Amino acid sequence: MKRTRMVLAAVAAVAMLAACGAGSGSGKDGGDPIVFGGALPLTGWGSDAGQLNNRGYELWVKHVNEDGGILGRQVELKIYDDQSDPTTTARLYERLITQDQVDVLLAPWSDDMTMPATTVAEKYKKPMLTGGATLTDIWSRGYRYVSGLLPSSYDYVGVAVRLLEGKVSTGAVLNNDALYTTGFGDAAVENFEDLGISLTGREAYPGDTQNFAPAIAAVQGGGPELLVGASGGADDAIQIVRAAKIAGLSPQAMYFTIAVVEPDFVESLGADAEYALGTTEWEPSLTELPGFDRFVSDYEEEYGEAPVEDVATSYGLAQVLQASLEKAGELDDEKINDALRSMEMVTVFGTYKVDPETGMQTGKEIYVVQIQDGEREIVWPESDKTADLRFPMPAWSDR
Repeated sequence: MKRTRMVLAAVAAVAMLAACGAGSGSGKDGGDPIVFGGALPLTGWGSDAGQLNNRGYELWVKHVNEDGGILGRQVELKIYDDQSDPTTTARLYERLITQDQVDVLLAPWSDDMTMPATTVAEKYKKPMLTGGATLTDIWSRGYRYVSGLLPSSYDYVGVAVRLLEGKVSTGAVLNNDALYTTGFGDAAVENFEDLGISLTGREAYPGDTQNFAPAIAAVQGGGPELLVGASGGADDAIQIVRAAKIAGLSPQAMYFTIAVVEPDFVESLGADAEYALGTTEWEPSLTELPGFDRFVSDYEEEYGEAPVEDVATSYGLAQVLQASLEKAGELDDEKINDALRSMEMVTVFGTYKVDPETGMQTGKEIYVVQIQDGEREIVWPESDKTADLRFPMPAWSDR
């Protein structure tokens, strides 16, 4: 996605100017617009995902207003740039609630930014529906005003590891040392333990790592049959694959979080991307989801490319918030929160259903994908698969 980053940054700058000029009142008088506000990493290490999430919110606002708004009122969007810094995220959500007095909070991105943002939301009893966050700790704190769109890290990683149950007996884990990727690494280890897969090694690496040879060397000696890369995006995973090939590390399967669904993964690695496994909560082949055609066609018309998971995540999150307002019938935080804890619905992103006590997501579908012949194919679950799993991955010398 680096090839589009300069263009996206320009779009973000325009969006920020528009946000700063948007109405900052509570929106509770007559026909005033309902203001949805949040913070995203439009710059910094999380900017690729932040920009895409912002696009999803923007497209949803466009559609909602075309359809007559919510509760008879138009919708406005106020998004700040948290610069991929959790401390800034917390400060911006304080501002959104206490100064801007936005009507509804939109989620930040990643566990790193979501943890402090949810603490602020809980402090002011302002409902927050999290997106782009899977760390179990978010919902284990007993917060009453936090609900989640995505499944836990344990299940996100677990579906792929469970698919290999009985096929591999040993595994190693590499993880970026960010909070959310550390959570993915922890989830991999926990799934290994539950399935009787022996952990042969685990190595954490800094987010700015450029040379992955030492990390590969640290786990290679154990001869893992499965290598899990708890990566923050395509850049990490690309370098891990290249370093593994150079070192001659040839596990029977390689699984990466996030990276495999990013176009850069295949574009940069070419044939070396083959057989890589990943997890996704949304794919463009899921055409039966309600509103799919409008979502995809309008996004392609607006941005000149197909939408990806991050776009569908924020669009679907906003759809759930819209439904919670409509169920509440008014801008009442307690009623909106009750709706978020009790609703079940299907959005462009998939099923929404949470545990009413914790707010943790329990209904969202998760898919295992694999790169096959340069394309991303769903290999699990059976009901949605577009191809059979290719296993084992041949050694580099045999390709």
